[in-house]
Amino acid sequence: MEKAELLFQAYLSRKQIEPFELKEEEAKNVGEKFSQLLIEKEGLGGYKVTKSGIWGVLTKPMITRGPLELWFDTHKLEVEIIAFAENGRVKKTYIGLEIPATRFTTWDLPKHYMIADDAFAGRLFVGKEIEPPYGHFKLFLNGELMGEGSPDYNPLSVVRPNQSGYISCGAFIGPVKVSRGDLIRVEGKKTFQVKAE
Repeated sequence: MEKAELLFQAYLSRKQIEPFELKEEEAKNVGEKFSQLLIEKEGLGGYKVTKSGIWGVLTKPMITRGPLELWFDTHKLEVEIIAFAENGRVKKTYIGLEIPATRFTTWDLPKHYMIADDAFAGRLFVGKEIEPPYGHFKLFLNGELMGEGSPDYNPLSVVRPNQSGYISCGAFIGPVKVSRGDLIRVEGKKTFQVKAE
């Protein structure tokens, strides 16, 4: 079975796999094929863009406003500004959570494994609508302060032409490890909380 198909089957079954041999130069191709399989199966819901310019796809079922169900055993949690765009034009912005996941049994892998695995293909929790200036936020996990920060980017400059859907614009708090049962609370100009299930 080819590598993209292995990742896709792991995604569908919600099971993690041992890291396979992966050359740096083939990672992008594997990631593109895996992303294509995801979109064909579940529909394109949006994108994740990182500060380094790497981006990954999010399918429609990955994006939620309701219960936050963790699909895999190793999830991370980041606080982000999420833009809703149509053809590259930002219509609304939200404070929300990016919850990356890996199909591999460990995060302790070279960066090109994350590209192949579209590690952003976890969950995206869309919180409350917010307008700039966004201000300062604190992240609490089970009542404990895990980090704080302010977004130093403008979603208008992050969203690319022709992108539509929910676009996760880059972490400004995190990543921190998150597990099922954790109570997540984000406090700031807009405050929300959600339990990971």
